[in-house]
Formats: sequence, C-alpha cells, structure tokens
Amino acid sequence: MVFFLFIIIVEFFFGNGDGVWCDYNLYLIGFTILAWVVGALFFYLILKNSPPILQNISLSLFSVLAMAYSLDTVVGWIDSFNEKPVAAVALTNPDNAKPWHYLGPMYDSSYTFDPFLGRKPIPNHTFVWTKKFNGKPFVQIPMHVDSFSRRITPFADSTPLIRNQYALFLGCSFTYGDAVRDNETMPYYFQKNNIDYQSYNYGFFGYSPRHALARFQHQNLVKEVRQKDGFAVYVYIEDHINRSIPTAAWIGLYDGYFPDLDEPNMQTTGLYRFLHPIKYRLGMILFKSKIRRHFALDFPFSHRDKDYQLTANLIKATEVQYTKQFKNNKFYVLFYPDLMGKSNSPMLKLLQERGLKVLDYRKLLKSYPNIPLLKYDVHPSPEAHRVVMAHFSKDLKGL
Repeated sequence: MVFFLFIIIVEFFFGNGDGVWCDYNLYLIGFTILAWVVGALFFYLILKNSPPILQNISLSLFSVLAMAYSLDTVVGWIDSFNEKPVAAVALTNPDNAKPWHYLGPMYDSSYTFDPFLGRKPIPNHTFVWTKKFNGKPFVQIPMHVDSFSRRITPFADSTPLIRNQYALFLGCSFTYGDAVRDNETMPYYFQKNNIDYQSYNYGFFGYSPRHALARFQHQNLVKEVRQKDGFAVYVYIEDHINRSIPTAAWIGLYDGYFPDLDEPNMQTTGLYRFLHPIKYRLGMILFKSKIRRHFALDFPFSHRDKDYQLTANLIKATEVQYTKQFKNNKFYVLFYPDLMGKSNSPMLKLLQERGLKVLDYRKLLKSYPNIPLLKYDVHPSPEAHRVVMAHFSKDLKGL
C-alpha cells in the first residue's frame, strides 16, 4: 500500500493528476488491495475467536473457493496463450472469413430501459446494425422502430396500404430480424404474401417467452393495433428454454434485465436483476467464469423436465392473455427450422397437450439445401425467412 501511495503521489505531482499511470488506474488498484487486506484481516480475527468446528468449516470453504478461483485464472491464462491468430487470408479476404471473424454489432445503442420488459427498442429510433471486418464497417443495416417500440414493417411496392386484419409476431431476434433489413424479416414476407394482413413486429434481440407474456400482462396491445381481427404467432427456437429458466449464460448476456416470474401464478413481476439480487450475482459469476467459457458450459448443465414444462406454461399463459385482449383464440406457435440439432425436443408434444396450435418447421430447410446462410452472422438469412413465411402463409389457411 505504501508503494501504491508513493506512485499516486508521484503521478499527482508529475503527471496530470487523474490517478492513471501507464493505463493503470492506481486508485482502483490501491482500493482493491486495501479491500482484500481488510477482508483477510477480518476473516482471520473471526476465525481466531471462533469454535474449532467453525474454523474447520470456514477454512474448508475458503480452500475450495481459492482453488476454484485459481483454476479459473489458470484456464483463462491458457486460453489467452493458446489463442491462434486468424489465418492471414481470412483477415484480408472476407470471402474466406467465418462469422466470428467479424466484430459487432453494438447492441447497447439499440435499446432503452423498460420496467417490465427490462429492455426494449428505443421508440422512434433507427439503429444501424453494423458488422466490422479488419476494423472497418463491412455491412451496415438500418433498423427502423416506431413509437410503440416495434420494428417497422414496410409495405411492398404495389400492394394495398389498407389492411383489415392484423398479424402479431412475437419472439426473439429471429422474429425481430437480426442481421437483415426491414424488408427481409418474417413479418415483412408474411405481409407481402397476404395482402389482407398488416404485420406488427413485437420481437427483439434476446427476447423469450417471459417477454411475450410480460407484454400482454403490462401492455394493452389492442390500443396499438388498428385492425379488429387477426392472429398472433410466437416464433419458437429451442434456446428459448435457456431464457425461460433462466440459465447462467442468459443472466449474464442480458445482465439480469428480463421479466421476473411468479411461477405458481404465471405472473411477471418486475425484473429478475432487482428481485433476485443473490441469484443474479451468482449467475454473473458463473457467466464470467473462464472455465465455463472454455468448456462451453452453462448452468443448469442440461434441460430438466421442469424446464420444458415451465417454457410450455409460459407460452400457454401468453395465449390466454392474448385471448383476453383480442377476444379470439387465433394464437399460433411456429417452430423455426432447427439450427441447433434439437429436433428431438419434447416441446412440441408439451405445447400440443396444452391445446396450442403448433406449426412444426424444424426440418423445413433440409428440403432447401441451396438456401444461403449469412457469412457474417449466425442468424438466418433473408431467404430462410422468406421460405418459412411462404409455408406459413399456405398452412395458415388450413388452420
């Protein structure tokens, strides 16, 4: 501490006085060391005056935590040391690059805070979705949002502007249209194929069944839709189970800013981050773990029966809330083509057991081997969305 105090004094008188020396924040480093010293001293004094059994338990717990922290640190060092540089041809030629060779987009500038959803698109805003290659913008896609925080679905040329039915699209980035333009989303292609319908895009990056339910429980969507008749469709992917639980990865990725759920009553109640501070902190610790990243782990490690049941119950509760608001039961669940190899999931059966109308397109794209996948992102291509909506438009007439 004396050494850091000396460095701070030197930096103050001979530097610019901001406490930063050679890109090191001296104040933060000094405070961190002081906090550890005080904590260690406090821990020692407690142990010294505690019964032997408490001393043994405390030392065992401390040893386990110290070992876990040390192992996590070592794994981080190994990963940093073993990082293989990207091949020069990939760095200079985008045609040979993989999605992870591109940087971006910066999602932070796309959303604002919401007390029930956690995050929602900034109203009346244009977010420029940008992927960079070699530090330069490679692709830039403007995403336009209306006053109700919905991604705008433009009308195709030469199609009617007045529609007498609505089509509400619920879901995550697949629905919202990650990496595609306003006229390349699923809502757009459906609206283009069905001239009686106007599409409303209620999806967003990272959304889950929790978000769909929270929308209906805390918003009157009837007031946001012009038409009186229509339907709602929830676009489901298998990763929505992780978000429904939620797993440690999704606590970390969304920083706890997603709807909390009173499971017995299927009622969303504020935000997870604030209502479960201990679970949130533990989730963030697991999320940031070098071991978790190295082995691509998550917690829980696999989906349990209760996780599937919870996800199905959330979607069913959303259907119930939709029916209450719009006074019809035209609510559908669309299984997007499987991109995760999880076609054996029990979710289809669970949803059907709850009386939900499901369209299973998990194997659809296997019939279209020539559909291009995006080179710069892991989300579906516009062509994939177009094919899915072509089949949905056809199948909808028989429901």
